[in-house]
Amino acid sequence: MRRVDALFIVLVVAFVVRFSVSWHPGYGFDIGVYQGWARSAVELGLAQSYEEQIGGNMLPDYPPFSITMLAGFGHVYKFMFGEFDLYSMSYKMFIKLPAIFSDVILCGLLFTIIRKWKGRKAGLAGACIYALTPAAIYDSALWGQTDSIYTMLLVASLAAWIHQKRDLTAILLALSILTKFQSIVLFPLFAYIVISSSDRREFLRFCVTGMITVLVVLIPFALGNVLQEIIDVYTGSVGAYSNVTIGAYNFWWSILADKGWRIQSTTSPFGFMTYTKWGITLFGLMYAFILWIFHKEIKKPGNVEALMYCSALLAAAFFLFLTQMHERYLFPFIALGVPICFISKRLAAAYWGIVIAFTINLMGVMPLTFIDKAAFREFDSLDVFVASTQMWMFTFLMIGAYAKYAPKKRQYLS
Repeated sequence: MRRVDALFIVLVVAFVVRFSVSWHPGYGFDIGVYQGWARSAVELGLAQSYEEQIGGNMLPDYPPFSITMLAGFGHVYKFMFGEFDLYSMSYKMFIKLPAIFSDVILCGLLFTIIRKWKGRKAGLAGACIYALTPAAIYDSALWGQTDSIYTMLLVASLAAWIHQKRDLTAILLALSILTKFQSIVLFPLFAYIVISSSDRREFLRFCVTGMITVLVVLIPFALGNVLQEIIDVYTGSVGAYSNVTIGAYNFWWSILADKGWRIQSTTSPFGFMTYTKWGITLFGLMYAFILWIFHKEIKKPGNVEALMYCSALLAAAFFLFLTQMHERYLFPFIALGVPICFISKRLAAAYWGIVIAFTINLMGVMPLTFIDKAAFREFDSLDVFVASTQMWMFTFLMIGAYAKYAPKKRQYLS
């Protein structure tokens, strides 16, 4: 009984902490857009909301499962309050609930993953770490963003795979890409581990299960004849923003500073390759190198440590090296990297270094108080320092991974 109570307390704390600060107005434009999407999906219908929005709200540029979830919460809100008031505090707090609930579920998922690897006490510690991680609280409960939703589905996919639930893994992966296109970051990883550990029939079943999930979610949109609009959401997400970096304190910010926000990613810095192509090249090489480091261990479904460590590094590389990154796109690393804290103290310090730097990055784009506003105003190089810190901590984690998992094992940091 005490085991259940301990986890339940952690989940309650995670929810209470987030809900208690959700009164904050957050990033007004984003909150308003989500409110409008939920309202239009309820009053016009899921499909129609991709073609028309009430009150002149922008048309959805998120995939269909995101809009479906917002519609579900929208129906609950309308049932409870009778009408949509975009200016009411209740609706502003309510629209943050999908991300807040996803955060709570992430605590539970991390508990199950780490418990299988390190035992119950470590599992509870991992759940506590995420429950109180400042970056997660800032993004979901203060800012009002939805990054925790697709992150939750990615972590759930890994949890299902670790517990050898392959059909469930395929379903959750399909839902993740139907929620946010950034989920694509772990698809090559899953392709590798599924192909490496399956015969032809199992691989085919995995693919078919995912495809059926996609088709089921798309049914109401197909009936509403808006599949082309949904295709446009995916094709338009690549290159929708033309800046080298869009508030992301990553590799590009560390060398270009805030100029990266003003330079077009289609610019060729050396006359033969654009920033976009350089980013894709760097990310592709880093992705291949990370997979090479872990390739033997991640094929074993029971190796929680290697699979989570590898996933966290891939999520960080996605944010650090690709161009056109928003500040929030490091979010999956926050959850995926929690197990790193249980490998060694030095690696845990590197994880927390990135978490703190990421939190400051969020504050740099959406300040919380006059204190963080003043900090960025008084210290002109704070943003570059944060970006460089992200790079150094990532490098440290890469060295730790190479030392522990590369074919020639050399124990440096573990």
